[in-house]
Amino acid sequence: MATAATAAALASPSTPAQHTVNVVPPPPAEYSNAEVQAAKSSACAAWEQAALATAAASKERAAVTAPGSIDERFDARATEKRVSMAEISYLRTQIEPAAPETVVTPIEAWIASEIDRLHSVNMRDWPAASAALNRGNGLVDVIAPACGLR
Repeated sequence: MATAATAAALASPSTPAQHTVNVVPPPPAEYSNAEVQAAKSSACAAWEQAALATAAASKERAAVTAPGSIDERFDARATEKRVSMAEISYLRTQIEPAAPETVVTPIEAWIASEIDRLHSVNMRDWPAASAALNRGNGLVDVIAPACGLR
């Protein structure tokens, strides 16, 4: 009898119960005007610090002219890269979810242009490095007014 029941069960398997899970996304976060302003101020201050520090490091590297030793130029380029990556890393920590998109989007694009520039420099792709630098410089004209810096 058990054999017959097993054979019958194997011949016509039962369909397991179907479970439905409804995933409801959380509502978008809402921030007070004070929170938005604080997040904007934090992002803008960090961006200004990053922009000034990377520009200063680039100027110092450019000041090491061709007659300088290879070691001096290498060290200056390495310092420029270290400063840029440290500033970008710090800047990323200062962009809070409450920051307005009018500030976040161009800052993130500026970060991407800086990373592209540094990568192009590493690859010795000078036209690409120049294009990334120009893209970043163009974003300065967007970010500074959005942050109230000009």
